[in-house]
Amino acid sequence: MLDLGELVEFVNEFADEPRAAAGEQGAPYPDVATVLGWSASTDPVSAANALFRVFAAERPLVELNGLLRAIRPIPVMTTHGLTWAVESSADVLPAALSTCLLGWLLHHDESRLGTCQAARCVDVYADSSPTGRRRFCSPTCLNRHKVAAHRARNR
Repeated sequence: MLDLGELVEFVNEFADEPRAAAGEQGAPYPDVATVLGWSASTDPVSAANALFRVFAAERPLVELNGLLRAIRPIPVMTTHGLTWAVESSADVLPAALSTCLLGWLLHHDESRLGTCQAARCVDVYADSSPTGRRRFCSPTCLNRHKVAAHRARNR
């Protein structure tokens, strides 16, 4: 089963906007199996772009619901627990990503999804902190933002 950390890493590695902000448009993509822990036969960039739109949306639930309606994953109970089935093999990866995010949103508010507020970064994040005030994808981006603000004040 996909976890949220893998989903966030996948979107940040394969979606067009985070790659462009990082100047990685021409860089080779990482191996999907390495990022997700399993191989996907579908286009990872399209799946990542669809999920990026959820994180970047003003109303992520509306965007996620639209994606789920388009993919139509069907819950199936097996002896191993709940799984999801889709009609088309092309929908396996987007369905896995969407249902992973759906599971996380059952326990967290949509306002905890976002894109990094640093000047040259648009990586996605999912805030699981107790306060729910995260605005940066990583401590590195937060620190860069603070240093830039400090330097701007001292000019």
